[in-house]
Amino acid sequence: MLEFIITTLAEIGLLREDFKHQKRIRAKEKQDGVKRPFQKYALQPSVLLFLCCFVLVVASSQLFFTYQRKFVFPKKTKKEIAEMSARAESYKSHFGKYPATINELIANSPMRQSWKTDAWDRPYQYIVTNNGNKFIIISAGPDGKFNTNDDIASK
Repeated sequence: MLEFIITTLAEIGLLREDFKHQKRIRAKEKQDGVKRPFQKYALQPSVLLFLCCFVLVVASSQLFFTYQRKFVFPKKTKKEIAEMSARAESYKSHFGKYPATINELIANSPMRQSWKTDAWDRPYQYIVTNNGNKFIIISAGPDGKFNTNDDIASK
């Protein structure tokens, strides 16, 4: 109820300011005889408020998605690679060898289906080396290309 009252008062105040703005522009037009359509419509308080809110939403969205790509996705991918590595070690202790493919590592577990791709939704590279005695899991990282400096790999 209080929110409704405050919202209504704010809208009435904004409408009043728009009316006062229109009145001032009409007085200027009458005084010097020059039409001011841009000032009259585009610079009224409600339009300016809308533009400020729009710019604020766009800027905060851009900041959020940039933060997510640069900080959240790498952390999530590192954590997922650590979980996959622990699962591979568990697989080796149970079967005596590392899984040959990432699908073998995932098995039929619906919880591990997300292990097929990293946080950027790109497939991992899973390689078994040293005659099956070692493995490496690699994410292409933010740029999406393997064998670059931003790749994230298991230890």
